[in-house]
Amino acid sequence: QIRSSLKLKEIMKKILLLGNTLNQGTARGAAVGFRLDSLLKLTDTRATNNKMTLMHYLCKVLAAKSPQLLNFHVDLVSLEATSKIQLKMLAEEMQAVSKGLEKVEH
Repeated sequence: QIRSSLKLKEIMKKILLLGNTLNQGTARGAAVGFRLDSLLKLTDTRATNNKMTLMHYLCKVLAAKSPQLLNFHVDLVSLEATSKIQLKMLAEEMQAVSKGLEKVEH
C-alpha cells in the first residue's frame, strides 16, 4: 500500500522539494531523495518565531494548494495494524519457519 499510494508519493515529492528549497545553495540543495529518518526533522525544524514547525508549514501548503492529498491515509488502511507487529516477534517466527523448512528438506 505504501509503494502504490500515488498521494503519498506526491507528498514525498513535495517534502523533497521543500528540503531542496531550504538547502538551496548548499551541497544538499539538489537532492534526488532523502532517508526516511529525515522525516523526523519536519517536526524538529522550527520557524524563527518558534511558533510553526516545518510540518505545520507543509500541512498549510498542502491544504491550500493540494487538498486532495490530505486524505492519503485512506490508501494505507493496513498500516496501523501492521505497525503493531513487533520486529523481534516477526524475526523469531521467521527463524522458526526456516528451521521447520530445514527439517522438512531433511
